[in-house]
Amino acid sequence: MKRYPVMQLIQYGTILFLALLVTPAFAQSQQTTTSMIRDVSFETEDGWTIHGTYYLPEGASQDPAPGLVVLAEPDWNPRYLSGNISRGVAREGIAALAIDMRGTNASFGSKDFQMFTQEERDAMQLDIRAAIKFLSSQKEVDSKRIAIFAANITADHAAREAAHNLTQVKALVLSTGRLTEEGRAGIKYRKDLPVLAIASDDDPRETQELSSEPFFLSHDRGSRLMFVADRGASIFNRPGQPVERVAEWLRSNLVALGTQTEVSFKTEDGATLHGTLYKPDGVGQNDKVAGVVFIHGANHDATTWYHLAREVTKTGLAALIFDQRGYMKSVADARSASDDHDTMQKDIRAGADYLASQSWVDPNRLAYITATSRAAPTVLAAHGDPRIKTLVGLSFYGGTAETNKAVSEMEIPMLMIASINDANADGGSLEEGTREAYRLSNNKESELLMYDDAGRGSSMLKTRPELTGMIVRWLNEKLAR
Repeated sequence: MKRYPVMQLIQYGTILFLALLVTPAFAQSQQTTTSMIRDVSFETEDGWTIHGTYYLPEGASQDPAPGLVVLAEPDWNPRYLSGNISRGVAREGIAALAIDMRGTNASFGSKDFQMFTQEERDAMQLDIRAAIKFLSSQKEVDSKRIAIFAANITADHAAREAAHNLTQVKALVLSTGRLTEEGRAGIKYRKDLPVLAIASDDDPRETQELSSEPFFLSHDRGSRLMFVADRGASIFNRPGQPVERVAEWLRSNLVALGTQTEVSFKTEDGATLHGTLYKPDGVGQNDKVAGVVFIHGANHDATTWYHLAREVTKTGLAALIFDQRGYMKSVADARSASDDHDTMQKDIRAGADYLASQSWVDPNRLAYITATSRAAPTVLAAHGDPRIKTLVGLSFYGGTAETNKAVSEMEIPMLMIASINDANADGGSLEEGTREAYRLSNNKESELLMYDDAGRGSSMLKTRPELTGMIVRWLNEKLAR
């Protein structure tokens, strides 16, 4: 007969009592969606067997769905009490995997969590890592769009795993947790990681501040702070629609991100360029969506457009960000960066050609977004290309006679944005270059937006956050059928 520590027996008794309270609702869910829910198990790197419940996303889609790992609280809630949030996100098209952490409930193993040393508690991060591996291996799941829900003690482990797994973990939901320095660093230095920090209305102010910390550490514009009743995973059994609010946030910051694929393509002169292709969710087999090609400035790379590309994709447009030759991932195969307009045009046209070649992209509804010294070659690349329906330029660097002639001959609407008194040390004025492009534009719908002091090029998206929404609306309007 197996012996259990007293604490484990007490824990089991509490779990049984709670399970009796939630059994009717859970049983009803099992009856209505039996084929969508199944119990699973898998092993961690150090050989611990973890048990969980896998919730398949509802509805069929030709594209893989994002996934959510739901961590049960090892010192309180079993995974079955996380059923509300798991089923809630499954309704939004997210696959969910709720697990019992090592030393608890079905994943009890050989030692009670309450008896763990600190080193053994730290090893819980391996449970999360194994859960991500299992979830991402499912054919229905997009392995590069995984989020983690963690509460209380597991919040710090989730933040650490996000720092460890840059390619798969794309969002965190942390409920009333406290972070160590390592956990704080995991959030602070990942500028592409949106965090939903959940604090309890029932807690004293000092505790609320600790629970809110992940939000204030995050640099991602999708991060939010939410106050709820109760704490940890128990919030999902309380009023205030916490399931719906969390699911809505995940829909915006995980589902709507679309499928991201690392790609490479050739220019006409044989250079290999590397980038990321964003395919919006919900694209049917016979659908064709408009697309946007992002052209980074001379002192930047593809990542400068990360946030804007993501917001564009959320609205149903395709997006392509890429490193021009000589930059970041495109350095090795493309020799060195070049300020030659002809060379830059080849890179820009190659981006448009690649995006237009996708079977789900409408090749006749494309746009360019460009900045600073790349504005002139982007205009030249767009000139005479009937696929390009609009161009957004941030801080036009003074155009040549050839560029000015191209602007005056193009009939597409252009959105031009710059800062007043933006000038280079060599005397070139980006303010005047932007004004001149607007003056020469041959389309009455073209618009000019001048700020007193918003910085230059893509950096304006940080100093003036409202620009993101304005640009996204412009693109959707001009690329509409």
